[in-house]
Amino acid sequence: MPTSRRKLSAVYKDFVNEIKRLERYDRENQTKFSASITAVGPVKLSKRQLYMLTEAIFFAGYRAYENFLRDIFLLYCMEKCPRSGQVVKSFLKPRDFNHVESLIQSSRPFLDWSSPITVIERAELYLEQGCPIKIPISMNQDLLTDYKRIRNHIAHNSKESLDEYKKTLRKHYGTIPLIIPPVGEFLLQSEMKKFHKYKLLTFFDLMKKLAYDLT
Repeated sequence: MPTSRRKLSAVYKDFVNEIKRLERYDRENQTKFSASITAVGPVKLSKRQLYMLTEAIFFAGYRAYENFLRDIFLLYCMEKCPRSGQVVKSFLKPRDFNHVESLIQSSRPFLDWSSPITVIERAELYLEQGCPIKIPISMNQDLLTDYKRIRNHIAHNSKESLDEYKKTLRKHYGTIPLIIPPVGEFLLQSEMKKFHKYKLLTFFDLMKKLAYDLT
């Protein structure tokens, strides 16, 4: 994680480049898996391996999103302006980038950037009308909550994370399936309204659109 940032454009560029890199990696894995299905010789990539790689790609993308969100939030607390030219008003008067994070963090051991509700409340607390963070996050709150649940289940694989993961499964299937699919398998499920896209691709699309809307 970078310790100091100066330009929103640099944060945006780095994040989008990382998402595009992960998209390429996913395409490569899909190609190898497809070749394995018809291969006569040794399997290049098994279904289990594909699921594990898909989980890793999603987790890396989500981690990049958390770092991106952290950076732009702190920059807005320094009253940096987005590309729209909108004037940003901060209730903080920090000395520099690192000082902003220290002020927000206070005595807490860490700042949570994964919860959309927490980010919205933080924006309302430190930025006038929560702008320009509140609206883009609020508009995508449901999807971001699902992605947080998926991220947490990859990271923790606990009873608590499974219970939350099941809430996302119920939204997709209409019920909780008898056999809970691994996260990697679920991320490769086609979207109900977009059969040409699976969930990992929807995640990539949202990350790029959200990054644009936030900067």
